[in-house]
Amino acid sequence: MPSRPQSTGRGAPAASRLRAMDALRLLAAAAVMLFHFTARDHARWGEDVLPADVFGGVADVTRYGYAGVHLFFVISGFVILMSVWGRTVPQFVASRVSRLYPAYWAAVLLSATLRWWWPGFGAATPTEVLANLTMVHEPFGVASVDGVYWTLWVEMQFYLLVLGLVLWGVTARRVVVLAAVVPTVLTTASLLLPELDARVSVLGWSPLFGAGMVLYVIHREGSTASRWAVVALCAALAAARSSLRVAHAVEQVATGTVQPWLLGGIAVAVVGVVAVVALVPRVRDLDWRWLTALGALTYPLYLTHEYVGWAVIEVLAPRAGRWLTLLLAVAVCVALAWLLHRLVEERTHRPLRLWVEQRLTGAARREPARAGAADAAAR
Repeated sequence: MPSRPQSTGRGAPAASRLRAMDALRLLAAAAVMLFHFTARDHARWGEDVLPADVFGGVADVTRYGYAGVHLFFVISGFVILMSVWGRTVPQFVASRVSRLYPAYWAAVLLSATLRWWWPGFGAATPTEVLANLTMVHEPFGVASVDGVYWTLWVEMQFYLLVLGLVLWGVTARRVVVLAAVVPTVLTTASLLLPELDARVSVLGWSPLFGAGMVLYVIHREGSTASRWAVVALCAALAAARSSLRVAHAVEQVATGTVQPWLLGGIAVAVVGVVAVVALVPRVRDLDWRWLTALGALTYPLYLTHEYVGWAVIEVLAPRAGRWLTLLLAVAVCVALAWLLHRLVEERTHRPLRLWVEQRLTGAARREPARAGAADAAAR
């Protein structure tokens, strides 16, 4: 087993790889995938047949797989703060661009092609495809090529908030204060101003990001009562919005009733799960490399599973049983995710990150030089 970095003396080893967190990301993607295949309303299992009709009581459970999105956002708050701590703005931007865009571009083109070619999916227009490639199409009213992309726009808004924190300077105190104030204000706005919530989608999800960020502070710097109080506040805000708003939203796209109290409880539970993975030594210090290998499939699996899986289900559902069809749909989606990871992400991540960082760093250096030259000319 390789040696681990030394602890800071207050929290966990700051640079250690949290392999269990990698696996937790894949679990979140799997929950969303099962929600889409077995609980969300669509006719892929047969004409005039909904997934809930096929899976019965199973759909009553997988309906709550929507909460994989909650888990994603808590993990994102934790991981993004980890990745930005001690980094410059060019380094942060380069890391996000290289991480998000290559697999996303491939997924957009793949889904657009499948929608154009597959009967019954409905083709996206060329304008929609081109706009989707920017990942900022949603605020301009352009439909997503794949419905799952809505979470990426939420993430992008969160990155803008983090970018402001980087410009201000990242410290434990500032993170905790912001995680207490910003989610409280934004969640209140999301509940009182539904129209604003629809336009600025990060509002209601901000407590989950905030909880993840403070959990990273605890992981890195150590536990205090005030830090845990902010985690509890964020969890309570997330539970409130999940009960009052998200439960109804899930019912709009899935057959059956979503219990608001249960979805609110799950919102609290996912914060607790991330806390366990980040802070309990026996889980935090797991050094099973295969967990990281599995976690690497998360992003391409999330991006591509919906239409690919639905196509597999349409082909196999009339010929195979529901469980074999579901198993093969999942298997095909995982295999495709592996291919995208190996052929796209692994080959482009580092070169693109270095290219973007060099361009941004060079631009940042040129600006002071131009300003100095202008001052000299004025004198």
